[in-house]
Amino acid sequence: MSKVLTPLQVELASARQSLSFYKSEVQYLAAKVKLERIDAKLAKADARRARRDAAIAKAQARLDRLMAPVGTKAIKANKKPSRAKTTKFASVVTELSTATA
Repeated sequence: MSKVLTPLQVELASARQSLSFYKSEVQYLAAKVKLERIDAKLAKADARRARRDAAIAKAQARLDRLMAPVGTKAIKANKKPSRAKTTKFASVVTELSTATA
């Protein structure tokens, strides 16, 4: 013989069933939100890594340009000028100018 349920008992059973469904739904949604947060964190880290790599590449390119060999004209232009040489004519001119003064 089956047990006869009152309308209130039927409603209680239905509420319990829907409560378990909503609990599982809440757990599912909470897990989904947690995964979204983790994905956002990973995307942020990837963007940070990409910016850092770009900055390193830019600095490396700048360093390579600075370290590149320069042409012979630039080397000659960058040299310290040598000491001035006095010629025999210049010494004669200075002696004459001091003698006349």
